[in-house]
Amino acid sequence: MVEGRPNFSGTRLRTQDSLPEHLKRIEAYMRGCGLLVHPREPLPLRSELAQFMSERLDDMVDEWVDQLSEAVRIPEDQRHGLRHDIHAATVRWIRHIENPEDVETYHYLQAHARRTFISQHPASRFLASQMKMRAIVVDRIRSALDGEPERRERLVSLLNQEFQERVLHVTDFFVEAREQELQEQEISYRKSIDNAPAVIFRVHYDDGWIVDANLVAEKVVGYGRDELARMRMWDLMPPHERERVQRLFAETRSRGHSNREDLHLVTRQGELVPVLLNAGRFEFGPHRFLQAICVDVSDRKRLESQLIQSEKMAAIGQLAAGIAHEIRNPLGIITNALYDLGEVLESRSAEVEEDLQIAKEEMARVRAIIENLLEFSRDSRAELEPVDIDELLRRTLQLLGKSLQNSDVRVVTDFGGLPRCHSNQNALRQVFLNLITNAVQAMPSGGELYLRTETLPDQRVRLIFRDTGTGIPEENVPSIFNPFFTTKDPGQGTGLGLSVVHSVIRRLRGDIQVSSRVGEGTTFVIDLPCPCEGERVGPAAPAG
Repeated sequence: MVEGRPNFSGTRLRTQDSLPEHLKRIEAYMRGCGLLVHPREPLPLRSELAQFMSERLDDMVDEWVDQLSEAVRIPEDQRHGLRHDIHAATVRWIRHIENPEDVETYHYLQAHARRTFISQHPASRFLASQMKMRAIVVDRIRSALDGEPERRERLVSLLNQEFQERVLHVTDFFVEAREQELQEQEISYRKSIDNAPAVIFRVHYDDGWIVDANLVAEKVVGYGRDELARMRMWDLMPPHERERVQRLFAETRSRGHSNREDLHLVTRQGELVPVLLNAGRFEFGPHRFLQAICVDVSDRKRLESQLIQSEKMAAIGQLAAGIAHEIRNPLGIITNALYDLGEVLESRSAEVEEDLQIAKEEMARVRAIIENLLEFSRDSRAELEPVDIDELLRRTLQLLGKSLQNSDVRVVTDFGGLPRCHSNQNALRQVFLNLITNAVQAMPSGGELYLRTETLPDQRVRLIFRDTGTGIPEENVPSIFNPFFTTKDPGQGTGLGLSVVHSVIRRLRGDIQVSSRVGEGTTFVIDLPCPCEGERVGPAAPAG
């Protein structure tokens, strides 16, 4: 056998000998042990034994089948096939006895020591059957040559040598077959460990030294297996967490298993990877070790943080809606008071008239903002509903008016008087809000946001959002719709806004395209199906 490299289970993989190597090794054993009495070359004695066995083959096979079938309880309907197989096997063996260069019998035995009828039974059963055939042949020789003891003993001596050789070969074939099966299982296990979606370490039972690691571990922490073998498990943890890992391993040795999720792996670059560490105790024979499985929970932590933020935003939305409801009532009273005030004042100067008019207009603007806020916080239950896209854009701009003003962003609109479309109002509002917010964030020093709508053939509409912001690097453009992709500084964005936009547009059976130049700005073009509802809305005057 040829030894290979250590694997994750701690054993060494072996490579099976070729048949010529196998034959040479068995011959060397027999020669060294003094068992090779008769030369391994064609001889008259070999031909005589081969002829003797061939002439009595049918009779010997019948006896073998009768006795072995009863001994190992072979069903009657299988005995004919068994007889055929043992007859063919004995013929191959006879040819090898006559000419040792004919090794077909060993080709066959080596090939069938795995995954065939032979391999389904213990090696002892197969060897017992070989012993029985030898005993039958010896009986025939002694019976036929009772009066020729010298000739009889020569034939028996050669038969014994060939039988011993056969037993050695068969024994090794069975052992090699089992070793090869174990090797394949080890390889399969190694692959399953290496390809597992988690970092896996095998750790010394007593002192925590890393014995082995899978490929995922090498990739995540940035160290090779040889480097990891010079570390203890807690060397891969931040200093303040090392005592936790040691306590976890102590608990694992005591209970058999343990886990913690308040741990981090430190990569070669010094980055922290939050992990859930599951540790288990493994014992087989004299071997004991701990297996540590570290599951990267970075995405889960990020999602939990985003979920908390979403819940906060939802709570703020509900609070804003409640406040808007509460404010609307006193606003109504103030509006009525202004009206009454205007009626009771008999003589009013131009300044008073102007002040009253300004107050009324501002109250109307406040009411519009409150109505828009309430509408934005309302959940739309209808999957599809008639939507005035131009008006929805106006309302979204109105809602973001203060943010646009504070960011020194000038809005230019060119609404094409789109027909009412069957769509989802809340989903589109979210798309508009995300795109406008992204545009504002892309213009930290101010700029211009251009919005255009137009009708396309085949009941489709187009929406264009163009800003004069910082633009997107060319290599990042293909990734901007991927979840969690962001080029913003940490804490400035979740990387979900454009992903939501993309998923909404696709859900509405639309298409979105982006073009951008660094330092010049970005343009999003959205095409949507628009099954018309009612008449076209008249074109709106550009605003800017």
